[in-house]
Amino acid sequence: MRAEENLANMQARMEETGIDLVAIGPTGNMRYLLGFVPHADERLCLLLVDRRSVRMVVPDLNREEVAAHTDIDLIDWADADGPHESLRKTLADFHRPRKLAVDGGMRADHLLQLQAAVTPDRTLTVDAVLAPLRMCKSGEEIEALARAAAQADRAMQAAVNVCRPGITEAEVAWAAEAAFREDGAEQVCFTLIASGPNGAYPHHHSSERMLQKGDAIIIDIGASLNGYKSDITRMVYLGEPLLEFLSAHAAVYEANQRAMAAVRPDLTAGEIDHIARNTLEEAGYGPFFIHRTGHGIGLEGHEPPWIMAGDTTILQEGMVFSIEPGVYLVGQFGVRIEDIVAVTPSGVRSLTGFDHSLIIKD
Repeated sequence: MRAEENLANMQARMEETGIDLVAIGPTGNMRYLLGFVPHADERLCLLLVDRRSVRMVVPDLNREEVAAHTDIDLIDWADADGPHESLRKTLADFHRPRKLAVDGGMRADHLLQLQAAVTPDRTLTVDAVLAPLRMCKSGEEIEALARAAAQADRAMQAAVNVCRPGITEAEVAWAAEAAFREDGAEQVCFTLIASGPNGAYPHHHSSERMLQKGDAIIIDIGASLNGYKSDITRMVYLGEPLLEFLSAHAAVYEANQRAMAAVRPDLTAGEIDHIARNTLEEAGYGPFFIHRTGHGIGLEGHEPPWIMAGDTTILQEGMVFSIEPGVYLVGQFGVRIEDIVAVTPSGVRSLTGFDHSLIIKD
């Protein structure tokens, strides 16, 4: 079972890095280690791992569901009692940790309870032991990401189909969300529709603004399929595109294609960013490319590696990440083209299949 292998590999890394105890909340890290993650809310739920044993403190309302997915020891607690005593009893089975590694996605109040109970000499994030393991995906994981990407391709088509003057950004977003849901997505993570001047904001929230002729429309969507995330961005234009927009779109497309083509083992993440960034600088758009070129993707939508300037992470077979250069002209429009790629032994495989061409609609 891969989850058991992942857990054993993490314990081996703990030995190598001197980590005494790892604490994981109900995040992508827990799913990686258990093959399952219960519903996350304000109730304390922690997977506790030392170099030889594993325990889990879990709210009693989730105990039976968790037990159906794992055979590790579960210590439950009731709402009326609170988690303190169950956490104390569980930690009594472990030696006092000098070095504690915690899940970066853990709730702060749960971290404070944990630190008060174990009083470690040092607390750090679990990235030191888990990030190197999670960055390189197995063949099975890459195929899961490919299925998620194919689902995003289909949702993109649904969003493109409804783009027309008079419809709102929110209605386009809903078309994408409905397509994801009808196609079996377990969660729709985001549906970012940015039209006209809203496109100059990379993280615009889809609004009630109506699409109109002359709008460039960024469609950036992603969901979760069997735990693995998708992320894709394409461009639609209503009416005859302005020459200035076509110039920017051509430059972004060229940056996307050059960066994708360059991906191979032994290059660094920073070198891929440089290729995309240099392409836009040569075209005169350097100051308007205001974010990194990409981010890793897997059980979480954003995870290492980070494809950004100065990052010295060496690309390895199995790494999966986005390539998403963009240009943002405030008050006018934005352009972004995004694909998900996997590093292969000899180069790159694009998991995204949707055509890159600008979609022009009346």
